[in-house]
Amino acid sequence: MNAIRILARPGADGELVLTNLPVEKEQLLEIIILPYEGPEEEGLALSLLQHDPGYAFLWDSAEDLYTEADVKAIA
Repeated sequence: MNAIRILARPGADGELVLTNLPVEKEQLLEIIILPYEGPEEEGLALSLLQHDPGYAFLWDSAEDLYTEADVKAIA
């Protein structure tokens, strides 16, 4: 099975029309719709979270639930 990746925008009514696909007539297809999240969107979201004061506690070592000693004790 070879995957075909196509970036497309649906019309205002949400309809998506795909033409000229490299498939056989009446061939059964499995279609999966994944909304595109480009790297620029992901990078922007991560950057915002890293610099948001509301998430500053994540960088505070006092907030760590486990220490290296805890991990060594389990292993």
